[in-house]
Amino acid sequence: MKQKAINFIKKTSLFFTLIAFLSLILVFAYSFFYTSRTISSTAGKENTDENCMYHVMVTGTYENKTFLEEVYKGALSLAEKYNCIVELHVPQTLAGKSSLQELLNYCSYLTCDGIIAYIDSQDETPILLCREDEPEIPLVTIGQLSPNLHQISYIGINNWELGKKLADETASFLKNGGNAYIISNSTALNSNNMISSLQLALQNYNSIQSYVLEKFDPSLEFSNKNNIFICLNEEDTILMAQVLLEQFVDNKYKLIGFGNNEVCHLYLQKGYISELISQNPEKIGESAIEELFEYRTKGYANSYITADVKISRSPG
Repeated sequence: MKQKAINFIKKTSLFFTLIAFLSLILVFAYSFFYTSRTISSTAGKENTDENCMYHVMVTGTYENKTFLEEVYKGALSLAEKYNCIVELHVPQTLAGKSSLQELLNYCSYLTCDGIIAYIDSQDETPILLCREDEPEIPLVTIGQLSPNLHQISYIGINNWELGKKLADETASFLKNGGNAYIISNSTALNSNNMISSLQLALQNYNSIQSYVLEKFDPSLEFSNKNNIFICLNEEDTILMAQVLLEQFVDNKYKLIGFGNNEVCHLYLQKGYISELISQNPEKIGESAIEELFEYRTKGYANSYITADVKISRSPG
């Protein structure tokens, strides 16, 4: 009986030893296979941290996160060509919201070789920090043009051409004629150029009357639905969508706006904005990288680059 028990223990031990041995073989086989795949998948990719000479940051506030992600893709597509690393630095949640100045401070601390930054307002003039023993970091801006900001290049729209395009879009909404109210409280040259172009082009449509308002006037009376409001920047577009939503419950209006951020696209989907004009972010990313490296190699860059625009209509 005792001998049987000993034999049983020996057989059991042998069985578990065999299982452990087979498991060890499987682990080694998997490790070899995984390592081979990893080496294969990274072979030929020279654009690593160790091999890249330059570091470019793309940054902006949370409200422009989606737009900046597309700008980043465009910039990243040329990273290998310019032997650089492109990094996106945008708050991932509204709770982690940081000001543009704080974001630029972070980029400055890294002493990167170039920054692509989204400017929310033409009055925004953040400062790039710079050590005395380091050259100033070149800055390319997108979004709103801030004329007092020290930047090597701004990538934006052709205001005169966009004014003519806005006139055509207005006419497509007011096929039977009506009133076009241009909202602008800005004295900036770019806004004035766009308004002049828009009003001049609208003169070709005799049945459409245009007016320039600094802000919405609640005392305005509308006898029909042939009314359209036109905003020329992101801030006015969002504010006007909210004001018109409160003023009109029977949708007696249409709104053409301009903007790239999350709120604008949400309002477009909900029908608060009838048509949204935005820029092509991937192309902007490509242009920004090209300008940064032209500045690095030649010492200068194009101060103003015209970006392509995209027109989206509300599905509602």
